[in-house]
Amino acid sequence: MSILRVLLNAAPDPGRADVWALFDADENVVQSGKSAPDAWPDAERREAVLAASCVRIVGLRLPPMPADRVASAAAFALEDQLAGPAEEQHIAVSPQRSDGTVEAIVANRDLVAHVEANFDRVLAEPALAPRPAPRHWRWYPSGMGGGFVRKPDGSAFASGEERGVPAELTLALDHALRAEDGPLDVEVAFAGDKAESDVPQPGGVPFVQVDAWRWDAAGKTALASATDLCQGEFARAMPDVARGSSRLFRVAAVMAALAIIIHIAASIGDWAYVRFDDWRAKSALASVAREMGVASTTDPAMEIARQYAAARHRAGLAAPTDALPLLARAAPALAALPAGVLKTATYADGHWTFDLAKSQNVTSGLESQLASAGLTSLTAVNAAGTRIRVSLAVGAQ
Repeated sequence: MSILRVLLNAAPDPGRADVWALFDADENVVQSGKSAPDAWPDAERREAVLAASCVRIVGLRLPPMPADRVASAAAFALEDQLAGPAEEQHIAVSPQRSDGTVEAIVANRDLVAHVEANFDRVLAEPALAPRPAPRHWRWYPSGMGGGFVRKPDGSAFASGEERGVPAELTLALDHALRAEDGPLDVEVAFAGDKAESDVPQPGGVPFVQVDAWRWDAAGKTALASATDLCQGEFARAMPDVARGSSRLFRVAAVMAALAIIIHIAASIGDWAYVRFDDWRAKSALASVAREMGVASTTDPAMEIARQYAAARHRAGLAAPTDALPLLARAAPALAALPAGVLKTATYADGHWTFDLAKSQNVTSGLESQLASAGLTSLTAVNAAGTRIRVSLAVGAQ
């Protein structure tokens, strides 16, 4: 199967020549060039690669969660890091790793909309480059000029085309060194001896030459595992399946079906008991709601809590989900944080949102203390620090 990949920094234009490469089924380049769309070679599949200057990758650490919730959790974690209005940005996320990390790729929504209509996949150029080892950064060249820097957590940012160290890399190094999170060195993956001939050493961080890298020589593994930006509103209704994979899919489907059958057979008794116990609890709640004169509702517990809060308000008393009582529950846990870690606190709709500065081992003890206080929390870690949303646990009133 032949695959045409085109490197783009804007939507395809009949009057503009773009760099492209034609690959065979083994991901070997058989032809490359630069031409307008009407001169691109024919291929069975077309894939767009958005240049590093058009995307940003943010490494996030999220709590374990179902795959269908990762995208919304990543969007919540990136809420205050997006450049420009959120509705103008498109966020695509990689599968969550075993350590909870994901790569969130941020691109312009209009650009993705124009590109995805003409291609089977849309990839990000920095996502094709390998992650460096822990405590190392790697500076890669972009096929559109300039370059980008990849960090061990998967994050990546574009750099300019000026000779020597670009301003973006200098600022990033300065910020990391001030936060005592700087790399041991910066690996330079440009062709030639750029590390020694062109590059000074900001902040004393050495620049080390490594093997040169090109976007069209990323390798079969990197291309196969690269995150497709066609997610969310741009998701394909019928995902394409590569030729030869149907047999593997059938085997996997049979194995999954057998596992499901065995699981159901082994746990049917527990499941039935849990369902009965749940029904009994809901019936008891519905009975209490009726005795209180609550109209029929699909969630009697929530309605009881709402009426309880309203009754306390009428009596001039605070309800458990009000701002001050909720903050009072969280206060002992927050007081244990190191000085300066808590940046902002915001209350809305029965929950507090706390933004914490970047600090080691902050959330593990904090989450357990909040749980002990009868609170539930949702935590997201990003480059700026930690955001944690706290609300009253069910039954804690």
